[in-house]
Amino acid sequence: MLTRIFETSKPLNFLWVSLLLFLGFSLDWFYTEAHGFQLLELLEYVSILGLLIFSVLLVDFIVRKNELSKKNTFVVLLYGCFMALMPLSKLGVEGIAAHVLVLLALRRVISLRSMKSVKKKIFDASLWITIATLLWFAAGGMIAVVFLGVLLFDRLDYRNWIIPLFGVAAVLILYFTGHWVIFDQTPAMDFLKDWQLDFSEWMALKTAWIPFYFFILSAVLLPVYWFGFRKIMLVRKRQPLLIVLTVLVSWLVAFFVQPIQTSSLVLLMFPLGVMACGLVEKNNKRPITELVLWLFLLLPFAARTVI
Repeated sequence: MLTRIFETSKPLNFLWVSLLLFLGFSLDWFYTEAHGFQLLELLEYVSILGLLIFSVLLVDFIVRKNELSKKNTFVVLLYGCFMALMPLSKLGVEGIAAHVLVLLALRRVISLRSMKSVKKKIFDASLWITIATLLWFAAGGMIAVVFLGVLLFDRLDYRNWIIPLFGVAAVLILYFTGHWVIFDQTPAMDFLKDWQLDFSEWMALKTAWIPFYFFILSAVLLPVYWFGFRKIMLVRKRQPLLIVLTVLVSWLVAFFVQPIQTSSLVLLMFPLGVMACGLVEKNNKRPITELVLWLFLLLPFAARTVI
């Protein structure tokens, strides 16, 4: 059933995934967090939900434009399943907005494969990531993906290595200037003030299963996804290699957030969804594919019921 529905790209599929995110996020918001029904809290809830639904549409756009999958919506479904597992309410509006901005940056980096408007895409990607960093500091680590994109697609032009720095500088100059004009003082840059190595959330019995699950999933999917392109010429391997490297960078970013939080794995969801889709597409046995998809779909709800 799921295989038949999502092996095509239909508008109704986005409604199902949006409903999945609505249910998963609502369970997280109203049951695992002590949120009430005050106006400001409901506005935050609606804002986060709107950003999540927009991210679904954005993921589909990235996949279709860059041919990250065949003509299906498996990536969208898997992205929704993975996101529904996350304690998204801990990120708040700022964290989810930063995640969407990182997706916009990844859209530009991945599209470097066309070798059109390379410098503009590099500049745009660095702009989006810097803005995301102002909302959620951990997102700044994703600037590494921009440089990896330069390395893979157009490393010989030395200007491509400098352009991200101009993108970062442009946002920071505007930010500092605006803050000084409005508040008559420069903003405090104390992001690393209280940084310490703290893995207590990943060690807690109630929350440890989420990073463990995604770690095992990453360890399985990374080699399977990459070696699935062994018969393809090296030039065409650059895009899947970028997806693999994005997964690794996302894990490093998650470790950098201290005290470490399960919600910091949110940046992993899109590239992991792409790799999981590659595994689903290569499996010719429909019953197995159907079983795997149902397991991914039901896990967020089963986990919150049991744990």
